[in-house]
Amino acid sequence: MDKSNYLIREFREKIQKLNLSSQNLWKVYLYFPSEVLFLDIETEGLSKERNNITLIGIYKNSHYYHFIKYINLEKALEILTFTPIWISFGGENFDLPFIKKTFSFLETPLIHIDLFFLTQQLGIKGGLKKIEKVLGIYRKTEGLNGYDAVKLWKKWIEEEDKKSLEMLILYNKEDVINLKKIMDYVVFRLLEKEGKENEKAFNEFI
Repeated sequence: MDKSNYLIREFREKIQKLNLSSQNLWKVYLYFPSEVLFLDIETEGLSKERNNITLIGIYKNSHYYHFIKYINLEKALEILTFTPIWISFGGENFDLPFIKKTFSFLETPLIHIDLFFLTQQLGIKGGLKKIEKVLGIYRKTEGLNGYDAVKLWKKWIEEEDKKSLEMLILYNKEDVINLKKIMDYVVFRLLEKEGKENEKAFNEFI
């Protein structure tokens, strides 16, 4: 049996023993922190049909990894294949379809936690940059957005401008590291909410 398939099967059995509902699947983050990666990609544009991935950023176990088109993009598979829990923001409709297109043979993660839906659940509206501001998260690349990332890549490809590539990498790095900060906040809020609900139920019972 392929090593990755064996590890995924073994991890699936661990998850099943937890008996978590689909609404509480976020709790795997607490149980298996070393099996989690935070993911964000940069692309040539928004079209999954016409555009390709330019950079895959991964934050795992306090380390940032970047994989760049034409340089080392395929090496991302070494982490993606053996990490069963992926956390993204809006990845269900963007990052994962692009990754599936790039690596068609790659199995989708065993568990994908999309922070977009979890923040919505807590009543925190908006995109990643807006939520960062709400939570007081600072970034060096303040003011840059996805469109700027496309332009930085284009400048790197057309002019071999190393500063543009370095800025793109920094922008992506802040994206994935801030995903962890947001996830930590979300988990704290969800646990707090759960505790209050349990306390209310207990008080009503007695």
